[in-house]
Amino acid sequence: MRLFESKYGYFTPDGREYVIVDPRTPRPWVNVISNGDYSMIASHTGSGYSWRGNAGQNRITRSYQDLIRDDWGKYYYIRDRESGRFWSAGWKPVMAQYSLYEAVHGMGYTIYRHRVEDIYSEMKVFVAAKTPVELAEITLKNEGVTTRRLDITSYFEWVLGNFPDEHREFHKLFIVPAFRDNAIHVRKYLGQFPDGKGRWNNTDWNQIAFHGVSEPVKSYTCDKESFIGMYGSQERPAALLEDELPGKCDRFGDPCAALRVEVVLAPGQSKSVVFTTGTAIIGEEDPEELLKSHTSLEASRRLFSEVKEMWDGLLEAEKVETPDPALNIMTNYWSKYQAISGRLWGKSGYYQVSAGYGFRDQLQDSQIFLAADPDLMRKQILLHAQHQFREGDVFHWWFTMGGGGPRTGCSDDLLWLPFITSQYVRETLDYGALDEVVSFVDGGSATLYEHCRLAIEKSFKRFSPRGLPLIGDHDWNDGMNAVGSDWKGESVWLAQFMYLLLERFLPLSTKRGDVTFAEKCRDVMQSLKDAVNEYAWDGEWFIRATKDDGGKIGSKENEEGQIFLNAQTWAVISDITDSERKTVAMDSVGRILLKDFGALLLYPAFTKPAPDIGYITRYAPGLRENGGVYTHAATWAVWAFALMKDAASAYKAYSGICPPNRSADIDRYMAEPYVTCGNSDGPVSPMYGRGGWSWYTGSAQWLHRVAVNWILGIRVEDGFIEIDPVIPPHWKGFKYTRKFKETVYEIEVRNPENLSYSVATVTVDGKGGDPKVPIVNDGETHKVVVVLGKK
Repeated sequence: MRLFESKYGYFTPDGREYVIVDPRTPRPWVNVISNGDYSMIASHTGSGYSWRGNAGQNRITRSYQDLIRDDWGKYYYIRDRESGRFWSAGWKPVMAQYSLYEAVHGMGYTIYRHRVEDIYSEMKVFVAAKTPVELAEITLKNEGVTTRRLDITSYFEWVLGNFPDEHREFHKLFIVPAFRDNAIHVRKYLGQFPDGKGRWNNTDWNQIAFHGVSEPVKSYTCDKESFIGMYGSQERPAALLEDELPGKCDRFGDPCAALRVEVVLAPGQSKSVVFTTGTAIIGEEDPEELLKSHTSLEASRRLFSEVKEMWDGLLEAEKVETPDPALNIMTNYWSKYQAISGRLWGKSGYYQVSAGYGFRDQLQDSQIFLAADPDLMRKQILLHAQHQFREGDVFHWWFTMGGGGPRTGCSDDLLWLPFITSQYVRETLDYGALDEVVSFVDGGSATLYEHCRLAIEKSFKRFSPRGLPLIGDHDWNDGMNAVGSDWKGESVWLAQFMYLLLERFLPLSTKRGDVTFAEKCRDVMQSLKDAVNEYAWDGEWFIRATKDDGGKIGSKENEEGQIFLNAQTWAVISDITDSERKTVAMDSVGRILLKDFGALLLYPAFTKPAPDIGYITRYAPGLRENGGVYTHAATWAVWAFALMKDAASAYKAYSGICPPNRSADIDRYMAEPYVTCGNSDGPVSPMYGRGGWSWYTGSAQWLHRVAVNWILGIRVEDGFIEIDPVIPPHWKGFKYTRKFKETVYEIEVRNPENLSYSVATVTVDGKGGDPKVPIVNDGETHKVVVVLGKK
């Protein structure tokens, strides 16, 4: 059975793989494959690049952002040595005529199946689970009636660290290749950090890169010109027109890696060859040992099993079974995989390359670990706390290599530390994490609790005379970067966010006996509530912000940008206002902002730049935040509608941004139907519904979270599983399974009366219970049955 089939591909029945059957997709459809250290992108055509630790600062192979051509990669050419005809294991770069082509993206791997001239090839690419090595296992099978004499030739360009294209001619002068022991080894005598005396360009790159193959190398080259040919191309390189590669391997050319092996196949015979690429840190890792232990067919099969085992452990701790296959696919597999492999580990996508961590970004992403491995979320929280200053503010983002980053006036960054920390403690009851001592960027250290309190106290100093928080350089919406740079403009969304944060942090302060601070938090909560309801209500919705000059943003008084999504959804999420205003505000969202493909961030779009608002107004109307569906915020609309018990709107808001559902209009959507995109164009765009900025977006974790927490209504808090679904009335029920260490809870929700919500009865292991089911870590399997009904 093919799920969500379009002319370009489909999901396999279990949803774990997406099979692409036509390489001419509307945009490159990629897989971000990572083990948390070494990463690669594999596009459906066979293109992509590799990096270790940091896609911006430590790239291993060369790439260039080009969504139209998708023609940078690590390529493998297959050639008939008798006829001279050649093609590639992926569709790119040769783009030969084929009788079969499939690219299969899975959890931690991509497989390319290709048949040209009775030669079937299958190439599986993946990154080893525990080591900085990627493998390409290529199997050739002769499906013809005559013996075929073939060769396989690898080819790619090295980068080796920080290698900006504008300085490429300079950087390549320091790359030193050598061929020995059936492999290419490469050093670079130019590191990106200064030496002990602060002198730049006076250190080595701290790694050795390598490229090997499991079969004896027949010929090789380390020089791009000798492979491509002057004025040649990757589609028809000069080296494929010559009998052998020239063996040029010195410091005086343009560095590349190319290895050629020969394969002779009788009719019906097959042969597998393994190519490896990776790096070893000098003085810590042995490149020879990594090559030896990874570059064989036996090693490839063993390492691939380890990859599958690793991802099973991260993905299978929680599973849903609902009548909605799109929700099942994304919740069980792809949202989790995207958040972990793409956002937290790889930190890169085709649309954006990150050289570091965003302070608030990966904090939010880390919530994806709560079901699979809470210790990984704990580790992420402590890492972020280390990038806080003693005053309580933080880096907006920071480089993962060498450290440093912008210490900006962004007003919400610092508050995500206490927000995510409190969420972690609520779900894990790991109060000990609050006592972990963590250093500050500028010296000294404090407990995690004190780090969190400092962030809140810093924000307490940034209030307007009216009692609303100042927006500063910007808040959650980076594009509003001119609203409050004089520290006079106010953020209504930040007030709502802070209100919920304080409510959630209060129990931690109370439990620790931090009475004075707890009282201060209560006072500020009341002040925030009063100010938002007095100054921010615009009659049918809440305004979004005020500018330094006092002018409103997100008001009916405005010609453009009259209503903003976040100020309405967070009025509900935070519970900062009364039920009447919540209803009116969310009715406005449903009437004005909720469209077929999710909720728009604002309406109407800005049509001309507004220097006193920021670069959000400089996008084309309907693009990204400027009147498009910004998926991160659109997930919060699901949360808010569910809180209002508006199941129809919640499900519409979710379904519009759930990627598999876009398979029906895939040429309009363009983006991958198996991962969330950062945004899709709004109705005023001529490309209405087009998805963009996929993979590297914070929406993946939130799409998963709102599906589980607010549609299925399964929430873990303070040692209990709370069950409060808000589902479409036509659902007859659903199942949810989750592991807590060695204990398993199997929850079945039944809906005999076709309701959307209202829990009537709960049984736990056959006995009467409560919608808040206590979590007992006894190593057993507990069956929970919930029946919806009128009370």
